[in-house]
Amino acid sequence: MSPETRKNGGLILHIIITIYMFIGIAIVCDEYFVPSLEMICDVLQLTEDVAGATFMAAGSSAPELATSIIAVFVAKDDIGISGVIGSAVFNIMFVISVCALFAGHVIFINWWPLIRDSTFYCISICALLLTIYDEEVTWYESVFLLLLYVLYIVMMWYNSRLEAWANTLNVPFKNATREEKSSLFGSKPVPPMGDQGLKEGDAGSQDTEGQDGTGMRVQETAEIEGATNKVMAPEMKDDDVSPWTVPVGVWERFTWGMSLPLVALHHFTTPDCRRERFRRFYLMTFIMSMIWIAAYSYIMVWMITVIGFTLGIPDTVMGLTLIAVGVSAPDALSSLCVAKQGFGDMAVSNAIGSNVFDILLCLGLPWFIKTAITDPGVVVLVESRGLTYSTVSLFSTVIFLIAATHLNGWKLDKKYGVVLLFWYLFFMIFASLYELNVFGYLNPPECPSPY
Repeated sequence: MSPETRKNGGLILHIIITIYMFIGIAIVCDEYFVPSLEMICDVLQLTEDVAGATFMAAGSSAPELATSIIAVFVAKDDIGISGVIGSAVFNIMFVISVCALFAGHVIFINWWPLIRDSTFYCISICALLLTIYDEEVTWYESVFLLLLYVLYIVMMWYNSRLEAWANTLNVPFKNATREEKSSLFGSKPVPPMGDQGLKEGDAGSQDTEGQDGTGMRVQETAEIEGATNKVMAPEMKDDDVSPWTVPVGVWERFTWGMSLPLVALHHFTTPDCRRERFRRFYLMTFIMSMIWIAAYSYIMVWMITVIGFTLGIPDTVMGLTLIAVGVSAPDALSSLCVAKQGFGDMAVSNAIGSNVFDILLCLGLPWFIKTAITDPGVVVLVESRGLTYSTVSLFSTVIFLIAATHLNGWKLDKKYGVVLLFWYLFFMIFASLYELNVFGYLNPPECPSPY
């Protein structure tokens, strides 16, 4: 469309397509990606926090990887970096806030996964800051980011040993128990969970008898107990259930009709590993889910970029806000799904582990391909100086998250979720004002274009 056509109503089509892509990502995550992830973790006998920080983080960050590739090779602007920064804040604050608000019960978490992932996330922020500070990205800087991610995977490989060692330290952190009633955000007692959230496989099913006097969790090993810590296999689905069945109710029929093309597309291209006949094809389900998430993300970024250009909004602002929300939809949906099942550590580790993946791999890999393979010797330019300040301010989100969680007794409840939500809104407003040059000339204007 020409600029005149978009300004005279054609932009509505771009908005509709963007929303439809959001719906597509939601369907893939809920119906295919999360079940396949649960089966992979169940087969590999991974603990919930390691699963969240690795497989779930990598899979749900497929949109960020697609966005970064588009930014480096197609758009050739800062929308990839701004999208990753915005996504990082979204994951740290908004995703964990959503889990706390809508999980349906209080979630108790272990201190080790949060401190472990937050520490490496801070290292990733430092690496990104050193990379973009001179406004150029070279091949050896991209290699450094990739090597850091390899180190992160190695650390996850030895996670059980590191956790056993960490639990012997005299640290000020401790795990919340169901009997604890103190809270930063009010003195109202936390009711005992009882049978709520204590279903088979829930994280809350760990009793307090395995803790010492200081509240530290004694390391449990599945080998000794003869069973895995968690049972994360997805719920079986009846093979006779048809996606073509028209539901009852006006709104249900409307949403069913709207999503029917997407449902049909995935029904014929992606095996549903929840069905008995497709349970052994969970790897194919995982791979196809990532492909579809990347495809939807490509179209979504395309549409959002056009919307921002037409309205005169800088790409960096669109990246920090709409694109960050769009590409982080899988993180929010997958984290909320596992949080409702009681896997609190997995939900939190997914949110923070996704940020590590976004910074080190989603940015590092496209930069490496560009500077070392397709165009050896060239550098990737970083136009907006405001992104450096936004990167520095990411440290505040980590510090705030750890402090709020510790003061709230290492549990996620609704009051805790509201506090994180307000902090997220404050950060986004502040970062957007940076990119709009309210605090100085930090983001150069875009060149005029006939398109």
